[in-house]
Amino acid sequence: MSISPRDSRLVSRRALLRTGLAVTGALATAPLLSACGSGTGAGSGGDAGRGKLTLGTTKIMQFDPYLTNTDIHIHAFYTYLVDYPTDGTYEAIPAGAERWELAADHKSVTLTLREAKYHSGTAVSAADVVAGIKRAQNPDIAFTLAQPSAFIDTATAVDDRTVRVDFKAPTPEGLVMDWMFAFPLVPADKNTPEQLEHEPAGSGPFRLGEFRRNQRLTLKKNPDFHDAGKPYLDEVEYRFFTDEDALVAALESGSVDGAAYIGFRHSERLKDRFTLVRGSGRMILFFMNATIPPFDNKLLRQALARAIDRDRIIKQVNFGIGEPIYTAFMPRSPAFDPAYLDSHGFDPDAAAALLAQSGGARKAVAGVAAGTPEVEVLQIIQADLKKIGFELEIAPQEEAAYLEALFASKLQCTVAAQPNNMQSPSLIARGRQMLPGKENTTFRDKVPPAYVDAVAAAGSALTPEDQKAAYAELNRVLADESWAIGISTQPSLFALDKRVTGLATDPRNFVTLVDTKA
Repeated sequence: MSISPRDSRLVSRRALLRTGLAVTGALATAPLLSACGSGTGAGSGGDAGRGKLTLGTTKIMQFDPYLTNTDIHIHAFYTYLVDYPTDGTYEAIPAGAERWELAADHKSVTLTLREAKYHSGTAVSAADVVAGIKRAQNPDIAFTLAQPSAFIDTATAVDDRTVRVDFKAPTPEGLVMDWMFAFPLVPADKNTPEQLEHEPAGSGPFRLGEFRRNQRLTLKKNPDFHDAGKPYLDEVEYRFFTDEDALVAALESGSVDGAAYIGFRHSERLKDRFTLVRGSGRMILFFMNATIPPFDNKLLRQALARAIDRDRIIKQVNFGIGEPIYTAFMPRSPAFDPAYLDSHGFDPDAAAALLAQSGGARKAVAGVAAGTPEVEVLQIIQADLKKIGFELEIAPQEEAAYLEALFASKLQCTVAAQPNNMQSPSLIARGRQMLPGKENTTFRDKVPPAYVDAVAAAGSALTPEDQKAAYAELNRVLADESWAIGISTQPSLFALDKRVTGLATDPRNFVTLVDTKA
């Protein structure tokens, strides 16, 4: 059964929000999962020395690497053209592509694929990359690969292991590398949403062992993985929990070897007994819907932007974990400008003065998914807005209702998470609901032209001088329009048995298990 364009877009949006907008820890209301950490399975802590690792999770799982950034296991199944180190730097490491050559005019790149096999036993080929790029260019099934691939014109298989990718215009090397980092190798005959919905088709370090929705997922070591001798583990088992407290209890009882993507509130309690690992995480932002009063008043948006106490939010909600941000860029991004934290940071007096100038209404409703840390963030914002004379009502909703309202641009404002934009600031506009240049839920068809132009400039600037100017303009427009206000980074958090080593996340916040030992 094929997926209609309309349905595929709705599926992708829902999946994106579950991963791209969820903060640390999955939503407790996730409908597909049920608790199962009994402590009697083969993956208990006592098995840690036999090459098997059992991790508990509340994450929803699926197997299509185009559909969503299912960060807990996708990297285990798929090989990407290149990898980035887990230390947050952007020095490309050969992976699916063993070498590449960017043309001197920045209009093409030639990839030489590593000689490798998929889990099915078939050889990885250039035709698979060509088919994958064609899918990434199809707006109905491209999903998260659409924006990273937008600069590509055509792809041609030169021979079985060589691909030439031609661009629409000269493109910065950083954007090309970020695309290669995001691009998974999938067999051409399997690369559809229907084929990948229930079963992965990759060449990564682990193969699918067993998947019992609502219960567990097992990964088996891929003996044909290109990095000889790795992965070190023979098997990884994920057990699903709907309740984070039950997951942490299973960790403390020894039923699982680790708890993945847990909330910061557990850190103090677990830090002495377990190894806590922080992943690269995401960013949380305060979004104001410019299509709905009172936020159709730019001066009012600028006023509220000055009333966000990032330090307090990091201290109280994040338990001191994370760094303050102003626009939607991680501190390691070339577009991150810390000066905005001073010039546009928390200043109740400045906020009150701007609010008085705006002449706008003094009340609004914030939609939020019930039971998430975003509720606590909004409570702090609510208290500070009250001090300057603005009434913010917080309306927690069941997740499905929240997502539907968000997609329909019915929320006046919200707090939500955004992914790392890597080393390419133009990727701020990729596939997310509130920041793209088209179908932007906070502006609809009235996305400020200055923002669209700034994103385009950031994606085409080749020289360091041009890049510096483009990134400065992008920050200026974001600050001026004030609909997407950065609050802080939100590193992901893992609690592991002290015998477990080597688990890390890459800059996308994908778990990498290649170097994990137990």
